[in-house]
Amino acid sequence: MRIADETRRVPGVSSAALVLATAANRQALVEAGLWAPGAEGPGPDDLIIAVSAESEAAARAGLERAEALLATRRPRAAPAAAESPRSLTAGARGAGDANLAVVSVPGRYAVAEAHQALSAGLHVFVFSDGVDVADEAQLKRRARARGLLLMGPECGTSIINGVGVGFANAVRRGAVGLVGASGTGLQEVTTLVHRLGAGVSHAIGTGGRDLQAAVGGVTTLQALELLGADPRTRAIVIVSKPADDVIAGAVLEAASDLGKPVVACLLGWRGKVPAGVRAALTLEDAALAALAALGMEARPLAGPKSTSRPRGAKSRPSSRRGGVHGLYTGGTLAEEARAVVGDAAGRFVDFGAPQYTRGRPHPMIDPELRNRAIAATGDDPSAAVLLLDVVLGHCAHPDPAGAAAPGIGEARARARQGRRQLHVVAHVVGTEEDPQRLAAQERTLRELDVIVCPSNRLAAATARELARGRDER
Repeated sequence: MRIADETRRVPGVSSAALVLATAANRQALVEAGLWAPGAEGPGPDDLIIAVSAESEAAARAGLERAEALLATRRPRAAPAAAESPRSLTAGARGAGDANLAVVSVPGRYAVAEAHQALSAGLHVFVFSDGVDVADEAQLKRRARARGLLLMGPECGTSIINGVGVGFANAVRRGAVGLVGASGTGLQEVTTLVHRLGAGVSHAIGTGGRDLQAAVGGVTTLQALELLGADPRTRAIVIVSKPADDVIAGAVLEAASDLGKPVVACLLGWRGKVPAGVRAALTLEDAALAALAALGMEARPLAGPKSTSRPRGAKSRPSSRRGGVHGLYTGGTLAEEARAVVGDAAGRFVDFGAPQYTRGRPHPMIDPELRNRAIAATGDDPSAAVLLLDVVLGHCAHPDPAGAAAPGIGEARARARQGRRQLHVVAHVVGTEEDPQRLAAQERTLRELDVIVCPSNRLAAATARELARGRDER
């Protein structure tokens, strides 16, 4: 990502990408106009440097810059510095009291690395995607047999004893414990809990498939047992993408036996919850219910009092045509928003899905692919409202709102050329303690005439009402 960013700064270069030549990445390059005709040779293990520029000379300069950066050697460690371990086993031997390994390698190698970490007696956080579900189930059963947690694969977030892993946000410690088969779902609830005045004991990510029948909720059940035994945790929140009915039922029955108040937000699941468990329909509702379980008063979040018209719009249109197009970096946020928008939903894309991340950084790290889609939305007459998430936190882009700004401006310009209006609505997932600072990111968006809402649920509801031609909610 750093090399692509620096290549784009070469005068005359308009776009650049460095990706593995997987089928998905090749298609993405075609759609972005970065695929050169006749470039059919590279295989999935080859690196492609693609540059779009205003002239051949500028393109050549961009390519030379990228190649020079790739060839730059990292500074050598000081002579006294310890040699880096070459395997997880070696790393575990020299890691003192460390008890957690983070695995972030291409999916086909992740299984072996995770097994190696388990053999070394380490809990494992697997960020990688592309792991077969049968391998996931086997890894989790083996971890459970050894008294260890296997978080993932595709685990985006965890907060263990106040330490963030993956795309975690900076939140205060407190009495709410969470377990989530959903990375951005955990981020949304933990940051809302923080912003509403409470804190988080632990947030244990499980990977998005944990509540599928093939996996059986192994890690979720382990996490519930741990949170139930943790004296610091006084209320528990379960968050998940759509779950298998039988597995969801078993998880909720286990939760009801913990003797602590439990809030369950299983998106799309409408089954009966047992006594001691409260069902929450949205992530925002889950955060509010967690505070209520602690005896804290929390007022429902309020959206903007009125929506503003995009710059250049002289009057409210007599009628609006088109729907809400949601371009997301988080799958759970996209699922929740699509459900709230309902029949006003147009194109919804989760750019964090495996087909968009295989061989390239996650869009929370490198937003280039989504930014191109944002700009292209201005050409789409079916789009009346553009709905976005902006996710802050450790490991995320240092300025995600600023990175989205050129795409938003281009989308608006293209819509004006087509004599259409395009509203943009966004929600920023984060806190003031995150490295990017919540207020600064929201200010950047508002300066672009983006309607900023304090939760994903409110952003989706606002977008829905705009698509229906209502300026007041």
